[in-house]
Amino acid sequence: MNQQAAAKTRHTSASRHQAKFCPRYAYTVQYKTFTASHGFIRRNAYWLSCIAGALLFLLALPDDAAAAPAHEVHPGGTTLILPVERAANYVIAVSASEEQRVKLLVTRPSSTTEYVTTGHVSSRRIEADFRALGQVDVQLHLVRRPPDPPHQGRCRGRAPLYQEGTYRGSIELSHQGDVPAVSIERGHVYFERRFRQVCKRKPQSAGGNKNRRPHTVEAGLLTLVGRAEGRTIFLQAASFVSRINPQQSAGNLEVAAHERLEGVQVTQKISIPLDHGAFVMSPRESALDTAEITPPTPFAGNAIYARRPASPPSWTGDLTVELPNGSSVPLTGADFTAVFCRGFSMGTLRRCLARHGPSF
Repeated sequence: MNQQAAAKTRHTSASRHQAKFCPRYAYTVQYKTFTASHGFIRRNAYWLSCIAGALLFLLALPDDAAAAPAHEVHPGGTTLILPVERAANYVIAVSASEEQRVKLLVTRPSSTTEYVTTGHVSSRRIEADFRALGQVDVQLHLVRRPPDPPHQGRCRGRAPLYQEGTYRGSIELSHQGDVPAVSIERGHVYFERRFRQVCKRKPQSAGGNKNRRPHTVEAGLLTLVGRAEGRTIFLQAASFVSRINPQQSAGNLEVAAHERLEGVQVTQKISIPLDHGAFVMSPRESALDTAEITPPTPFAGNAIYARRPASPPSWTGDLTVELPNGSSVPLTGADFTAVFCRGFSMGTLRRCLARHGPSF
């Protein structure tokens, strides 16, 4: 009885730690004390729910594609995360991986800027030179936590190993673009070691598909790839339109700009919600298939995708975006390729993107 109680206590402790540790988004580390207290998250809960609703629309589409493999493999890996600084409208964190890649993240309500460089990473130290932006040189002191209980059910493989502790040393960042000046000598560090796992895929509910009303939600996906002012630009806009009540349509737009500066890979990302008037698709019976986007700030202008049968598509307009560092980048012109796909099922969208989509 005592052994069962002790095992339950270890499981509860590990589960609580795992709940507050999310290596996929470095700025969500120590969720309650480091992120949830930010006023901007509470103020923007509405548009976050809009994006979540749009994703639910997408998941609700029937999937007429071929059956997926019976198993999926989750590779292993190691991640270190160092929360650096938070303020009313931004969070700064450093993350590192066993591939000797060190990443600096500056996260704001609707944007993220990532600076990635090669450094020296171990369980005891992180060193990285971000050139003009600054340097990271810290010693790590980790304390091992109780492991999760062995995996049961659909996954086979060792459970992740979590550690946390403190770091001491120097994190020096100069003010550049959306990065404020930072000088830190100590703080907390979080460590996760993931082991390779093989999991059975969750079976789809046949009954749910059978009772689902077909063709009630149409999805439109606009993808764009090109180059502007030395940057590689990727854009994807999604719209989910209810045929029962089109005014309740929702969607989102994401753009990423990649460039390399002095050996440092810089990626600036923006993600915003779209209402029914910001992404307008032509009626399905129209001979001219169009998609027009007029997104809100930090975008300006608009752009139109148009395609006639047996004719090459066009992408025209004066759409621009202001990146987190303050520079304005055009999103139309001869250096861009756009593809628009629409349909009532995931299979239709996948086949369209596979046939026409730009390579991301």
